[in-house]
Amino acid sequence: MTPRQAMLRGAFALGMFSLVTAGSVALTRSLTAERIATHQLAYQHRQLQEVLPTTLANTPVQDVLESVFELPNPSQLGHRSVTQGWQIHSGNSSAIILPVVTRQGYNGEIRLLVGIDQQRRITGVRVTQHQETPGLGDGIERQRSDWITQFNGLSLASLAQEDWAVHKEGGQFDAFTGATITPRAIVNAVHRTLVYAAETELPITFEELTP
Repeated sequence: MTPRQAMLRGAFALGMFSLVTAGSVALTRSLTAERIATHQLAYQHRQLQEVLPTTLANTPVQDVLESVFELPNPSQLGHRSVTQGWQIHSGNSSAIILPVVTRQGYNGEIRLLVGIDQQRRITGVRVTQHQETPGLGDGIERQRSDWITQFNGLSLASLAQEDWAVHKEGGQFDAFTGATITPRAIVNAVHRTLVYAAETELPITFEELTP
């Protein structure tokens, strides 16, 4: 076999290997795409369900996922592009879920979901994405701590503006030992979300709070 023939044979073998590999990857992706999509929808539904009031907790999966609306002025909630929120109704109960982004975290942006009911009260807050330091800032995760649940039931009328801060800065919210930046970022983001809900026309009829 001449050197030229050897080179051609090697190139052919390499080409065939590449085609087989690419085909295998494409086949695997097509076979698993539906399963992956299903898992992603289920995960998203669990996150949304965790911030809903108990009266809406049993809303069917598809109803929750399809209840989207376009956020007015999404930049006020930290978004840089068009973003969707969720509006859920059942009987006489209604709630909205607002996605929020804060870039005040220690290691970058933190993404949240904030649920608000008809009385402008927080029904739940969950962190969906962050890069905070493990062991310090990750106390904002519900599975690691109940810290995030202290917002439940609060409204703008619940606290004076200066109280929406961590204890170290004269506010009403605990911080973590050795970590102030992360909880401060969450407190500011939640307060900003309530202000946004109060000042923005949203697809939910808010009721006046009882003094």
